[in-house]
Amino acid sequence: MTPEFGGFQRKNASLVEAKPVEKEVELSVISRKPLVRDFLLEPVFVNPKIKLSSMLWEMIKSTLHGLERGKQPIRSSEGTGGAYFMQDALGKKYLSVFKPLDEEPMAVNNPQGLPLSSNGEGLKRGTRVGEGAFREVAAYILDHPKSGPRSLLSGEVGFAGVPPTVMVQCLHKGFNYPEGYECAPKNVKIGSLQMFMKNFGCCEDMGPRDFPVEEVHKISVFDIRMVNTDRHAGNILVIKEGEEGRIVLIPIDHGYCLPENFEDCTLDWLYWPQAHQPYSPDTVEYIRSLDAEQDIALLKCYGWDLSIECARTLRISTMLLKKGVERGLTPKLVGELFLM
Repeated sequence: MTPEFGGFQRKNASLVEAKPVEKEVELSVISRKPLVRDFLLEPVFVNPKIKLSSMLWEMIKSTLHGLERGKQPIRSSEGTGGAYFMQDALGKKYLSVFKPLDEEPMAVNNPQGLPLSSNGEGLKRGTRVGEGAFREVAAYILDHPKSGPRSLLSGEVGFAGVPPTVMVQCLHKGFNYPEGYECAPKNVKIGSLQMFMKNFGCCEDMGPRDFPVEEVHKISVFDIRMVNTDRHAGNILVIKEGEEGRIVLIPIDHGYCLPENFEDCTLDWLYWPQAHQPYSPDTVEYIRSLDAEQDIALLKCYGWDLSIECARTLRISTMLLKKGVERGLTPKLVGELFLM
């Protein structure tokens, strides 16, 4: 029996404490050799047939190399959960960001001093404590490239540009543990590992009028479809590309996507001028290609069964988005339907 680390539906799980459930499912990892050091980093596969792209493997191996060279995870001072910047071997740059399940807001090892959830519900209504990392990975999987459905074997950039993200198990003394815990294999943490994106700040640092329309629209498509309950200007990174410094927006922090209902949505871009403009023909064509049933099956293939409620949310949001653009509605008008 090995612990089940994937799955939105983790039957009999203690979601408040974000503990794994015992289930007969074999996990595939980089190595099954006994742990001989006080750190570990390996990808977690619920489905052993899943293959990772060379880009994801390189992120994992480079992050592990940094741990081997003694570079400590650096906990972010921002946010309500535990998020760790993972360094390269020289300690000169960040490679990735690790978010453990058990350090999520209102989880048992949350480092920010938040109280435990009394009923398993997260900070956002319709979400569950201990599921944020799964949603982070699901956001990357469902951010399909224009060429078609996402494959973790492909290194293609998704339509909205969600950074490459994968589920891993990680052990290091630098994480948050209760007093008296030892850094041992039994205390390994499960969470999402996302590629760190070098940026010039976030959208909070500048006025929205400078953002290209298509960049705002791509995030609106993603947020509407995924029913993002936590989209604010602070979790959209600003990147500048090329000699002309073309602005590219990168959406991050998707632990509150795919909720069980539409009660607690936050969509800051609704109030930006770009949201008043209609979608381009290319964006409309991309929206037409979306298929909720295909997405639900895809997540199941990767080992995560959406609950009935979350699957219903995805079906409704996808239908609403598609019907909205067919009627020529702007992002603002479609998005406002979520807030009614």
